[in-house]
Amino acid sequence: MATSVRLIRRYVWLIETIRQARQITLEEINQKWMEERSLRLEDEKEIPERTFHRHRQAIADIFGIDILCNRYAGNTYYIDNDEALNGPSFTSWLFNGLAIDNQLMDNREVAGRIAFEETPGGMQYLPSVIKAMIRNLVVRLEYRKFGDSEASERMVEPYGLRQSGRRWYLVGLMKGFDKLSVFALDRMEAVTPTDDTFEIDKSLDVNACFDEVIGVNIDDDYDCEKVTLRVYGRQRAYVESLPLHKSQRALSHTKEHTDYELTVRPEYEFQRAVLSLGPEAEILAPQWLRDEIKWLAEETARRYAVK
Repeated sequence: MATSVRLIRRYVWLIETIRQARQITLEEINQKWMEERSLRLEDEKEIPERTFHRHRQAIADIFGIDILCNRYAGNTYYIDNDEALNGPSFTSWLFNGLAIDNQLMDNREVAGRIAFEETPGGMQYLPSVIKAMIRNLVVRLEYRKFGDSEASERMVEPYGLRQSGRRWYLVGLMKGFDKLSVFALDRMEAVTPTDDTFEIDKSLDVNACFDEVIGVNIDDDYDCEKVTLRVYGRQRAYVESLPLHKSQRALSHTKEHTDYELTVRPEYEFQRAVLSLGPEAEILAPQWLRDEIKWLAEETARRYAVK
């Protein structure tokens, strides 16, 4: 294993060890390190104190994780900003993936029993897009939308990346437009950072532009409004553990159903999410959306009625 890769894996091991312990001394860390079989070479000794502090600094630089010392509790070490590992962030995604991989290094038979959802494609473009984002470089995309026979060229200022479902999306500003657009990485055929630079328009907030929707579809034909959704039976546990939208809140409960209120743009992706709940979900308001869901359900039933 290359030295740099081994170091990264050790950083991840150290973070995970401290996170699991919550408070731990360097002596206790070294006890666990001497029991480590995957990452520690056979002739390696305990982690010297100077090396440990170098690791702490590297972890702060790479992952943004602060390992602090509580001198009033026996010089125990703890992670000061543990939320960085638990929230929806690139750091969390990267760290948890590496932590799992560390566990599986010497347990390949277990790895074969863990199934991951397949990403449709485009992952190879992530490094180029991130590089362009760091340097504020315009990227040239060869992009082919669904239904198009050929790819077309797009010049895009890359503002951010968003993951939704099993796909990654580039969120950017096309030349000549004043509104952010979304491009699926799996529909890209080439990504080339150019030498042209751009200035970030601070009025365009990548995260805020998705606040009113689920997924990535931002459709100005729909206004943001309050939606009342009734969910029946055991399906309630599903929508409570995995809310359709962050604005979701319970209004009332009975033995048979729970009514929820959401403040969203009820566009294509939201409507399909409601339909995916099947007969256990019912739109109560607004009436136009109730009618729309009813029509979609009737169209689905009509297709199944045709033999």
